[in-house]
Amino acid sequence: MALVGQVAGGILHDFNNVLTVITGTIDILAHAVADRPGLAAVARLIDEAASRGARLTSQLLAFAQGRPPQPCRVDIDELLTDAGRLLRPTLGTQIEITTQVATETPAAFADAGQLLAALLCLGIAAGKSMPEGGSLRFEAGRSETIAAGRRASNCVVISLRADAAGVSSRFVSQIGMVDDFVRRSNGGLTVEEPAGPETRVEISLPRADTGLHG
Repeated sequence: MALVGQVAGGILHDFNNVLTVITGTIDILAHAVADRPGLAAVARLIDEAASRGARLTSQLLAFAQGRPPQPCRVDIDELLTDAGRLLRPTLGTQIEITTQVATETPAAFADAGQLLAALLCLGIAAGKSMPEGGSLRFEAGRSETIAAGRRASNCVVISLRADAAGVSSRFVSQIGMVDDFVRRSNGGLTVEEPAGPETRVEISLPRADTGLHG
């Protein structure tokens, strides 16, 4: 794992340098095409995509380099969108990936990079356990939205549903890193016994506005 972290860190560092060049020069391009609405819109899209990529790279680089956790306010809708975008090309077209965040889901208090890495770990482990294809569904909401009566109302719950014939126990056995992250984040991890073809894992995290982190 240490070697993987070093290699991933080197790749992410190089990629971050590329993105820095893009974000550093896009303003020049935007200014040059300010009087051409069509091209100005394209410049804005490039700027937004590069900024998003730089943020993601920074988060994953912090995780790969083993930096101490830096909990902060995490927008769950944005995070699950990022996780889905990263997992789709990784797992291929045989596995359908969807994300759904309940209305007014509060922000969580966690390290954004480590939470993203934990979700990617879950998604990849689940995907590798369904060689014939299937679906992965990331869902999030207040605790009462997803698991009424099972948790205090001051938690944000993120669940992953892996739905495919033959989802193996390997998926469940490969979530040690996720369990470690959740415990260090004052959260909880629940792995439900498979019901038919579906396996479900839930992560509960403190809300950013409850003061649980202080």
